[in-house]
Amino acid sequence: MKFTLFNKLCLTLALLAASAGGWAQAPDSTQPAGPPPDGRFAFVHGRPMFEGVRPVTGAPFSAQASTQTTQVLADGNQINHTETATVSRDSAGRTRHDGTISNIGPWASAGTPRELVRIVDPVAGASYMLDVTAKTAMTMPLHQGKHGMPAGVPRQKTDGNSTIQRATESLGTQVMAGVNAEGTRTTETIPAGTMGNQNPIVIVSERWYSPDLQETVYSKRTDPRVGTTIYQLTNITRQEPNESLFQVPADYTVKEARDFRGPKNASN
Repeated sequence: MKFTLFNKLCLTLALLAASAGGWAQAPDSTQPAGPPPDGRFAFVHGRPMFEGVRPVTGAPFSAQASTQTTQVLADGNQINHTETATVSRDSAGRTRHDGTISNIGPWASAGTPRELVRIVDPVAGASYMLDVTAKTAMTMPLHQGKHGMPAGVPRQKTDGNSTIQRATESLGTQVMAGVNAEGTRTTETIPAGTMGNQNPIVIVSERWYSPDLQETVYSKRTDPRVGTTIYQLTNITRQEPNESLFQVPADYTVKEARDFRGPKNASN
């Protein structure tokens, strides 16, 4: 199948919808680290990620978001990557994420990075991926899932013959980015031998959540297998965003995701 840019966007949006439902399950630490539990759409290493599809109403805000990743190689070399975006949410629970992306999944987009906008509209029951450069919008139905277990619940997850130990502790409260936030630290331990590892593998996740904003304002995940990921919100404003931000512009060409689901041998 020949992939055009819209094919790639279609697959991206489908993966987002699928992952939103899958992340309601307990995390499996024997797999490569997924997105931090930030309840938002974010770009990390050019991979779109979205978590937490239950709409949050009555808590509008706008902010700048950044995701920084650092991976230390065996020879001491480091790979650093930063993604930035603007995020907004209105009182009805609609969300918008503006960012740029240099690749989509395994395909790299040609030329300069694409400016993409992700709109989730639980009122209309639809989500949209806007390509600002091409002035195109892809839409697909929004399938809302349920949140998983709340933070602060220590548990163990059994995987095959091994037991992944998981415990969460409170870090108290503090003001972060101008809002009150409650902190938790979760430590996951993969016993020796689970993945052929000689020693236990310890993954530490720190999360600061604002009950008023109903949003994570800071998170840090350190996994020796993939490195450290830091997500944070800055320049938070609690005003109602402009309604037009959650609408597809009139001059955009709108296509539905199912338009691209053809026979395996089809080409565009």
